[in-house]
Amino acid sequence: MALTTLASVKAQGGILPGDTSRDAQLRILIDGVTSYVKQLLNRDLESQEYVEYYSGNGTPVLMLNQYPVTAVSLVCVDESGNFGAGPNSFPPTLNLVNGVDYALMSGAKGNGSAGFLRRIGAHWLRPRSRQNGVLGTLPGAARGNIKVQYTAGYLDIPPAISMAVNALVLKQASMAAMGGAVASMSYEDVRVSYFDSHDARQVLGSIEAVLATYRSIPV
Repeated sequence: MALTTLASVKAQGGILPGDTSRDAQLRILIDGVTSYVKQLLNRDLESQEYVEYYSGNGTPVLMLNQYPVTAVSLVCVDESGNFGAGPNSFPPTLNLVNGVDYALMSGAKGNGSAGFLRRIGAHWLRPRSRQNGVLGTLPGAARGNIKVQYTAGYLDIPPAISMAVNALVLKQASMAAMGGAVASMSYEDVRVSYFDSHDARQVLGSIEAVLATYRSIPV
């Protein structure tokens, strides 16, 4: 799903709704910029349901891959779950109870906004292992022993993200029309110079700074 619409891009770029001469190009750029922004932010943004497998981290807090989290429908811990690969992994008898065994933590922007799931009265278990010649124990191999089914993402994409996506689409469209990003132009001798890759990064810097506030940092 795209992070903006053709109508929104045209409105921000001052393109009349009836001007359809570049609609096909803009749609392609919208898809491309959407994919780029999701990779940049290391997360999806639209509201959808996920079924994911995690390995315990030995702490009471588990960070889900997607956020904001709007609902958690299932949490199951099976120490032989192996990421759901087993034929009988994660049976319903091992399901945890919301509010008793786990709870969705409140973030700066409300409950579930940061995507943290807290284990009540226990830790998200990750067995330790020993290595010859090492006195202490080490974290065990990832076992995919936690299954979480939840809904996360925005019902409405934040305006700051949509505007940034629009700006990137319009910049790409402008660069494509001119054969690159124009740095300077002289009409008297018809000379045109273009930004190099360093200059292009500077142009996009302010937009990426806006997007950075929404970036997920893997832990």
